[in-house]
Amino acid sequence: MAGGSGERFWPLSRKSRPKQFLRIIDGSRTLLEQMIDYILPLIPLERIFLATGANQAKDIKKAAPQISPGNIMEEPFKRNTAGCLVYAAANFLAGRQDDEADLVMAILAADHLILRPEQFRKVLSSALSAAENTEALVTLGITPDRPETGYGYIEIGGEKLNVPGTPDDIEIFQATRFCEKPDLTSAARYVSSGRYLWNSGMFFWRLSTFLDELRTAAPELFQATVDISQALSVGNQKKIHSVFREIENISIDYALMEKAKKVIVIKADFGWDDIGSWDTLDRTMQQDEQGNIAVGDPVIIDARNNIIYNEPGADKRAVGIVGVEGLAVIVSEDAVLVIPKNRAQEVRKVVEELKKRNNGQI
Repeated sequence: MAGGSGERFWPLSRKSRPKQFLRIIDGSRTLLEQMIDYILPLIPLERIFLATGANQAKDIKKAAPQISPGNIMEEPFKRNTAGCLVYAAANFLAGRQDDEADLVMAILAADHLILRPEQFRKVLSSALSAAENTEALVTLGITPDRPETGYGYIEIGGEKLNVPGTPDDIEIFQATRFCEKPDLTSAARYVSSGRYLWNSGMFFWRLSTFLDELRTAAPELFQATVDISQALSVGNQKKIHSVFREIENISIDYALMEKAKKVIVIKADFGWDDIGSWDTLDRTMQQDEQGNIAVGDPVIIDARNNIIYNEPGADKRAVGIVGVEGLAVIVSEDAVLVIPKNRAQEVRKVVEELKKRNNGQI
């Protein structure tokens, strides 16, 4: 899935340059390029598909030239992850015979950070096997190491499951409940209980299993999938657009995962972060002796525990901070953000205000 806007990474992330196109962590690779590298060679290039908005497709093709243009699925409108996965399923279903429709899908995000790719591929392989050998929707739950309020959680059952085709050291549980992003008190309770995992937003299922669950949990989305697949088979773009336009703008968690009859969770730990907001850099980039993270050679005087990200670099723009602590100072070519790190999730408020002002810096 490569169609997000990444508003919490404003001012670097824009409509014209969403988060997946940024070289935030690795100066030589975008987040999208990193994710493609993570899954190679387990999943070969010819079986990697990118789902994005039609308005981003041109940039996606430039950012990932190794992916065949025929493997880039262009959603007509922005309809959240439920719409994205309906459109992807419809594409895979279009033109296939019944006995060919049982392919296994791995749904990954283009903007996640994986610190231990080899372990990630091992878990990925197990998840694909679990999806192939069960009638369940499979997801990855990340073992939490802090009471994080920026992630959703999954409550798991107490008994480990024995799933054919998966290694003995892979722990799999029944998902009993999906929980929205909690407050700090609830997050601390979740972590201390040992029964909750972070919701990674990664999913695995047979196409037939997805359609069966969708038919029961969200019949309108099931029908949209069928209608779009039929329209794709005959190249009826008008029908595709009319059906897709009516899809509710809703996440797959709300639309399906919370209602599905059988969801299993693989407990995973491979150094995962969803790169959701600027304070993520505290966990993913090297700090100096005063706890500062500095990109673009800023001047730092008597300051501690700050993130200073000067995208243009010191040759184009001098940036300095003095006597401050706990800030994120983000400088792009045409905008500046200054925000306490512990309020990094609130960058969207700035973006919303700029939208109201019809400002071009969004």
